[in-house]
Amino acid sequence: MAPTRSSAATSDRSQAQLGLLVPDSTADDWDALRSAAVDAGDQFAIDVSPDAADETDPAAQIRKVEAFGEQQLKCFAIAPVDPAALVGPLAALAKKKVSIFNLGLQMDDEAAAKAGYQITSIIGPSDEEIGHQAAREMITAVAKGSEVAMVLGTDSDPNAALQRKGFTDAADGNLVVSTTKATNDNYNTAVQVVTDTIAAKPSLKGIFASSDVIGRAAAKAVKAAGKADSISVISVGGTIEGLRAVQSGELEATVATFPASVGELVVRACRQVVDGGTVKPRLVTQSYAVNKANVGAELDSYPQPTQPFPDPLV
Repeated sequence: MAPTRSSAATSDRSQAQLGLLVPDSTADDWDALRSAAVDAGDQFAIDVSPDAADETDPAAQIRKVEAFGEQQLKCFAIAPVDPAALVGPLAALAKKKVSIFNLGLQMDDEAAAKAGYQITSIIGPSDEEIGHQAAREMITAVAKGSEVAMVLGTDSDPNAALQRKGFTDAADGNLVVSTTKATNDNYNTAVQVVTDTIAAKPSLKGIFASSDVIGRAAAKAVKAAGKADSISVISVGGTIEGLRAVQSGELEATVATFPASVGELVVRACRQVVDGGTVKPRLVTQSYAVNKANVGAELDSYPQPTQPFPDPLV
């Protein structure tokens, strides 16, 4: 958590503008990030201009980036829906000395360098650590040597790939891990893929999904197969729906990623750069597993975490 600042503490600072572009998603994680950024902007004398673009349409997001280029920005934070497609359009902002912050799917640093600029900082939780946390939770939920399936979204999601790598590494020697067919991160497709996986793997004891939405799809398939008592589902997100699913027993656990903390941090990072400071190229934010034991406290505290975490800017 950032220290609070009174209006008097920020009144002597010049106002700076931060453009914020996130996917237009029905999930509440982007809403939490956006709201937290706007609130923090008032606190740190940063005028946050939020916008969203269709998460399935890179061209729409490119048009939004180009529109932001007409504003007098000091910072621009983006969660790209297609990191490769956004490298070029962001170069125009970078040429105007706008600091670029990367949220969500990670941009290619080398591709950005070839386009003539550097990403100021990548902000968000460690995806490998998320995988580790999910695996540790799964190891406590199922017997040693159990079969566990990781639900594949798409091959083009580098963050989810790192989560699966982290899960596999941490599960080594304790779980037998496989990967399902691609679901394209579609709820109905995920239900069918998990249904087929359960039929093909009668000894399956666990499922790991890289979002609460797909985790709940997996849980639906598990329940329909009559195996809710024998297959544990762990997902990633810590959205309000995910937390409620843990509370109800639909999910074994979710690894919460606290997007509100990310939204606040990007504003603070922008303020630091505007004030002449520097920030680390990777600002790692908090994540941890939420299960039956702590879900009540997390729901009460939502969207803020209950556990302490070192300030990434320090």
